[in-house]
Amino acid sequence: MRVFISHAWEDKPVALELARLPPFVKAWVDVRELLGGQDLDPTIIEAIEDSHVFLTLVSRVAMTKPYVNKELAWALEREAKKDRVFILPVMLEPGISLAESPSETFRRLGTRLFVGATGRSDADYAAARADIAQTLFHWASDWLDRFEPRGDHDRLFVERLEGQLVEYRERLFELKAILEWPLAKLTEDAVAAQLVQSMTRYNEFTDGFAARLLGMDAEVRWRFGAAAQRGYKRLRDFVIDEVYQGAAFALNDIIESLNQWDGVLSRDAAAFAAADARRAERIEALEPVLDELVERSTDFVQTLKP
Repeated sequence: MRVFISHAWEDKPVALELARLPPFVKAWVDVRELLGGQDLDPTIIEAIEDSHVFLTLVSRVAMTKPYVNKELAWALEREAKKDRVFILPVMLEPGISLAESPSETFRRLGTRLFVGATGRSDADYAAARADIAQTLFHWASDWLDRFEPRGDHDRLFVERLEGQLVEYRERLFELKAILEWPLAKLTEDAVAAQLVQSMTRYNEFTDGFAARLLGMDAEVRWRFGAAAQRGYKRLRDFVIDEVYQGAAFALNDIIESLNQWDGVLSRDAAAFAAADARRAERIEALEPVLDELVERSTDFVQTLKP
């Protein structure tokens, strides 16, 4: 679980103490993660979007800090899109009322439950970390029950993605195998019937295929992080642009030629030969793209498996 810890600079020592959470939690604290020369806003936004939980450390000074308020505003926007709880306030001082905060952003947390971390002894820090960890564990349990009631949530997602990619390859390989026949063979009734069946299976699967791939983008990031999402985006764009809307789409040229068989090609030997040459070119152009599809999709799926 990835947790972003938002805090004022003056509360940095407390943030680092509270960041010593159990091994199942990877806490993001700016002093440990930021490098010199990085552009702050996009780096922080990506870190927030890449996190499962946004921990905001609430102190009187924090509520006056413009950048802390900016981070919280980004987190509130992110939470609205997630349709689940994302922000956990941690009170660093007694007597603070979020509902009466001078900051409009913090006032939006006025009805939230929060974790207390007002003590500064080792025992106090240990107790606060335990409370935070317990809250995170309960949240994670709720999410698993909601998204994957049977458990094994990441494994099931990877299997679903792999299944989509494998089935697409199989349907395309099947269509390619039939279209490798010369045009003269494809005009025979038995082979033409096989072609129609293959095209129907391919079209049924690819109806909404691009939308399904696009829809998995956010879930890849939620489950596996920003780096995995960037890798998925490269694979997704290749599948859609180079295969589905590229080399595979070009196979329609062969279908168009077959549609012209009775009207033109059966009576014009030169036109027929030219159309058959184009068919061979389309198949030849598809072969390396298919090989790359197999390699790319297999390699990416392996990066998601434990």
